[in-house]
Amino acid sequence: MKAAPRPNLFETMDVRRGPVRRSWWKHKLAWALIGAVLLIVLAVWAWRLSTPRVAQVALSSVLLGTVTRGPFVVQVQGSGSLAAADSPWVAAPASGIVAEKFVEPGQAVKAGTPLLRLSNPQVANAAESALANVTAAKAHLLAQQQSQESQVLEQRAVVEALKVQIETAKIHLHADGQLVTQGIVSKFKYEQEKLAYGLQQQQLAFARQRLAKLKTGNAALLAAERAHVQQLEALAALNQQELARLTVRAPVSGQLEQLDVETGEEVKQGMNLARVTDPSRLMARVEVSQYDAAEVQPGQPVVLDPRQQAIPGVVLRVDPQVRQGLVTVDVRLLRPLPMGRVGQSVDAAIRIARVPDTLSVSRPDDVRSHSSASVFVLAPGADIAQRRTVKFGLGSVDRIQILAGAAPGDRLILSATSAWAGDHALELH
Repeated sequence: MKAAPRPNLFETMDVRRGPVRRSWWKHKLAWALIGAVLLIVLAVWAWRLSTPRVAQVALSSVLLGTVTRGPFVVQVQGSGSLAAADSPWVAAPASGIVAEKFVEPGQAVKAGTPLLRLSNPQVANAAESALANVTAAKAHLLAQQQSQESQVLEQRAVVEALKVQIETAKIHLHADGQLVTQGIVSKFKYEQEKLAYGLQQQQLAFARQRLAKLKTGNAALLAAERAHVQQLEALAALNQQELARLTVRAPVSGQLEQLDVETGEEVKQGMNLARVTDPSRLMARVEVSQYDAAEVQPGQPVVLDPRQQAIPGVVLRVDPQVRQGLVTVDVRLLRPLPMGRVGQSVDAAIRIARVPDTLSVSRPDDVRSHSSASVFVLAPGADIAQRRTVKFGLGSVDRIQILAGAAPGDRLILSATSAWAGDHALELH
């Protein structure tokens, strides 16, 4: 067999060709096309930046408020609860143990109603001992008085006896004086009788002096004894008062708000035991925003609505401290609140000022008093709300004053507009 012929390698190899050159105008055309595309992109981007963005918004999805001109009442809104204007604490009159409770918190009480009774053996013993001392002193006074009366009676008997003796001696002396002239009675005996008569008169005078001094001395002694008895009676009365005060009573008529002790509990003198509230003397303690509180001053009128009826009031005090962004305002009620209770919720509108003529609108969301804000304004007859910077002034409960940026008849979008933060206008349909 014949072998197959080998291929000629030189015949199968590619022939090397020279470089193919493109014309110069084709390169420039390609770069020109790229530049044109870039210019078009930049132009479109610049046009989009310079052209205001208008978002399509459903009219039913936004809340509109119309700018009006007229009187504007500035009010600050707050909420809180009723509190007692005068709620005195009842303190323990002495140390002791709570022996008995008569009422519970929430019950109505009258002035003098027993609330609880304390047990204190020392006070009870002191009161009993004081009464015993008074009884003993009175008995001693009575005995002293009887003894002095007996002494006076004895001395008076002496005086009376001397008077009888003197009268008898006087009769004898008169009779013997006649007998002396007749010589029946000697003159010596007559002179003795005269001396005895004079001595008896002196004894009567001394007896009368002693009786008078006895009466005076006895009166002084009795006065001292009576004073001692009165002192003991006063001390006993004080002890009885302390004993009676162990029965703690309501200081005023009202409602027992607190009773902070239990039966068997030991209390110290001066410790607060109970608190009584007078429902007819209530106040409101409301909280307002720290930004609104800057406008609130004592004396400003307030309208309280305790979900029953509007009650007029006046600002008493504004707390200087801010707690969690709120400031407490105390309000005095100008009219009693029917069926009012401590802790009852109330809403309050505090009147700050009244502007007779100004522009105002319903308060938009997230707009504060005395600030400028970017809001969407819809001119009368237009269907596109343009973004404007509006300057606001005084703010009330539901309205706010407009100082610049809007005119009467304009409508502002009051609802939140954060979803259209990058839009310059809103087309409402």
